[in-house]
Amino acid sequence: MHEMVHEGNTEQMLMESYTKVGEHLYVRPGSEIAVTAVGDGEKEGLQIVFSMGGIGTRLKHITEDKYSKHLIQVNDKPISKYVVDLWLGSGFSNFCFLIDNTHRGKSVADHYKDGKQLGAEIKYSVEHTKLASGGAIRLAIETGTITKPFINHYPDDLIVNYPNFADDLAKIFISAMRAGYQCVIVCVPGKLYPYGVIEDKDGKVANFVEKPFIAKDTNTGIFGMSEETFSLVKALEPDKEIKIERTVLKQIAQSGKMLKVLLPTEYWIPVNDVLNLNKFAEIVKKK
Repeated sequence: MHEMVHEGNTEQMLMESYTKVGEHLYVRPGSEIAVTAVGDGEKEGLQIVFSMGGIGTRLKHITEDKYSKHLIQVNDKPISKYVVDLWLGSGFSNFCFLIDNTHRGKSVADHYKDGKQLGAEIKYSVEHTKLASGGAIRLAIETGTITKPFINHYPDDLIVNYPNFADDLAKIFISAMRAGYQCVIVCVPGKLYPYGVIEDKDGKVANFVEKPFIAKDTNTGIFGMSEETFSLVKALEPDKEIKIERTVLKQIAQSGKMLKVLLPTEYWIPVNDVLNLNKFAEIVKKK
């Protein structure tokens, strides 16, 4: 059963069971919202947060730990710039970069500066100890770097062949907030398991399945949070390494105020290892 679905055809599966709310975005029937256009004023009232404090361990053989993994070049362009351009291309320019105070964070700030050369405004929140996603967002809210509803997009979670993704997601996020949701999270309907799987019957090996597709809704690391959630973030213990997914997002999910949006797996490449880096480079090369 696992091998019948492939990462390259999950949209057909979503079209058959889910409600379309964007060009390639879907929600479960029953959770539909009235999605309306986003005006320029609403775009200005939304911040885009790029969390860039990671060490990039699995790509250190490329960076040699001299600069941030987010500046690894593909086709003479940093991988993070593909994500930044995705949002710029849809008219968003209020950006917040979450970085650390190491040479990796400095390399990001030196490259992007204040954003004026891009036609954007970039504010930086700098963590002085490792804070992880929750601690970094808490610091940015506490220091006034994040001041508005925001969409968090890890800039190594690359969206491919979907130039209108940012506009579609912003429409859904703003419409969801109007409907009373506090958070929107983007998932894909599954991913290839990176190893071969052995199936057995009564302890005897019955089958080998090479890199099966596991149909489990998977967090892409792209999510939007309303201002109502800021009090939950501020309640996190300060100066601690805390994951947002294990704390605040979990709380919001348990309150019933989180909307799950599904993106076909074929439009998402998490560039966290050399295999996916090469996969993304191949897609860019074909264009």
